[in-house]
Amino acid sequence: MHRWPLSILALAAFGAPAPSTAAVPSIETFAARPQIQDVSVSPDGRYLALIETVDDRAGVFVKERGTSTAPVFAMAEPEHFRFRWCKWATNTRLLCSFLGMESGPRGVYALTRLVAVDADGRNMKVLVQNSSSAQGQFQDRILHWHPGPPNTVLLEADEGIDASGTAPGVGAVVIGNIGTHALPAVFELDIVTGRMKVRQHARSPIRHWTADPHGEVRLGWGLDGADVSYYARLAGERDWRRLAKFEAFTRGDRFEPIAISADDPNKAYATAPSEGRSAVWLVDLRDTANPELVFAHPLVDVEHPLLGSDGRLLGVYYDTDYPNVFYTDERARAVIDAVKPALPGRFSVIASETPDHSIFVIRSFSDVEPTGFHIYDSSSKRLLKIGDPSAGLDPTTLSRMSPIRYAARDGTEVQGYLSVPRGSAGKHLPLVVLPHGGPIHRDSWGYSFLEQFLTSRGYAVLQMNFRGSAGYGSDWFFAAHQDWGGLTYDDVVDATRWAIKEGIADPQRVCIVGWSFGGYIALVGGQRDAELFRCAVSIAGISDLGLLEDEEFHFLNYRVTKKQIGTDSAKLRRDSPRLHAADFKVPVLMVHGTRDAQVALEQSEVMDAALRRANKPDRLVVIKDGDHSLNGKSFRVTLLRELEAFLGQNIGAAGGTH
Repeated sequence: MHRWPLSILALAAFGAPAPSTAAVPSIETFAARPQIQDVSVSPDGRYLALIETVDDRAGVFVKERGTSTAPVFAMAEPEHFRFRWCKWATNTRLLCSFLGMESGPRGVYALTRLVAVDADGRNMKVLVQNSSSAQGQFQDRILHWHPGPPNTVLLEADEGIDASGTAPGVGAVVIGNIGTHALPAVFELDIVTGRMKVRQHARSPIRHWTADPHGEVRLGWGLDGADVSYYARLAGERDWRRLAKFEAFTRGDRFEPIAISADDPNKAYATAPSEGRSAVWLVDLRDTANPELVFAHPLVDVEHPLLGSDGRLLGVYYDTDYPNVFYTDERARAVIDAVKPALPGRFSVIASETPDHSIFVIRSFSDVEPTGFHIYDSSSKRLLKIGDPSAGLDPTTLSRMSPIRYAARDGTEVQGYLSVPRGSAGKHLPLVVLPHGGPIHRDSWGYSFLEQFLTSRGYAVLQMNFRGSAGYGSDWFFAAHQDWGGLTYDDVVDATRWAIKEGIADPQRVCIVGWSFGGYIALVGGQRDAELFRCAVSIAGISDLGLLEDEEFHFLNYRVTKKQIGTDSAKLRRDSPRLHAADFKVPVLMVHGTRDAQVALEQSEVMDAALRRANKPDRLVVIKDGDHSLNGKSFRVTLLRELEAFLGQNIGAAGGTH
């Protein structure tokens, strides 16, 4: 392994450094969308495509790399849609994904659309949407970017259905003006003409396909009720074989393929347990050799894969106190090793690269710096900065996110994070307890607009990876499975008591704040522990577990959700804050968007109604058109203003509000 010298230059055409200032950033600064959302390099390395935000609306700009020519404006973000990504399909043609929310009689649904445009902004074309060959809720799932035929990509989408396909028993539904049955086929999509040709027909119960590095469809993942199945097709064969079948949320050793090996077309990388934690294995699809262990960490799970544009596995993520990647691709590892010295204190990964592996887009972040992008030229060993990710934020004034450990009441050690206001002694502070969403999720080290806003206003922020969180092995997960209001909540309470015992928190000024599942935990805290939590804030949170199961009934993963929450009706009632509104003794703030596709607005509305009937102090703020993450400056300005006023009134930060 070599350490290569680097020449560090700023690409000034895309933005100037943020001024250094000790002033407390405004709400608008924290609420703003990233200045640069995504960067992609064309296959020949000539062009860069940037999704850049101006006045809360994003556009795509194309810059000729290595020149001083002004960027070309290629495409604007349409109303009610947000850019997800833009990537080069050819040397001169871009594909861009858009995410929107559609309201229907059964609730709010996420949907995606795909648009192609030339590097000069011409020949824009909406793809798939009006095709008779393919339809579906999601139309941007690219499986392979260079499958062989010129100007084509491999796309996963539902095969077209007509009105008869929506008849009872067929399994298809209409969302907005499109039909979907969520059994996708794989198409060759011509990104110039929009023409589509079926490469792999839909096959029940497969819900997602995977192509190998050569563009051949080789793996499939299926869901039938609560049963999960994995399928594979050997090189040169037409028939599919089932590799594994298991019921969701059951224990047992099972292999879940993630990518076909670039070295042997009949081998696949897969995740499977190793000593109780998810690890990476190399599996023989012919079943003629035993699986080979590639990587396992003794403390945490391997998580999602890092893939190249050709579908080859570059590495796998895993998270200890800090994010990490184990690289299976030596070239990718060498690139990251080369750029690390120039990006100290940041976590960096490859976001895009040219097929000849000469030009790389590097994405990086830290706990005090939002995601930023650099271009690395492996021949000249130069790293060039693209814009300024901090736009208006001075990292030297923001708060560090420190890993912590605390003992739960049964003696189990729980990992978490503590952030305190920059410059404070870290003692006797007003505390915001911030349980994460999921619950099959985990808090990780990195930049968070919400955490940084809270610490800037004088609050300490405590996060914890309670039992039931992802990433810590099967025993950790199953300890709190189907126990949302039990052990998971106890671990949150024990973290709070730890912070008080350590002198970090002022016991009279503690508030619990959560988003999504975290919002549910916040409501449980407001209901059960008024002596510990002086207030509770639920952002897009759940209030009634029985209602949640009812709301999920029309979705394909209904049985999986039911297994996740549990079927003990008495426990579901006991653990639903909405049904115990009379027990609340602290003020409650709820914030929820009208276009939330993950947690229905109804969850906050029924909680608000129950608290009002019980004559309890609460406030419900409904944000028109807000999605689950409240992606949008105006949405987040509303959230932060409400949060600042509510916390200031109930646990008043020592530094006051700004």
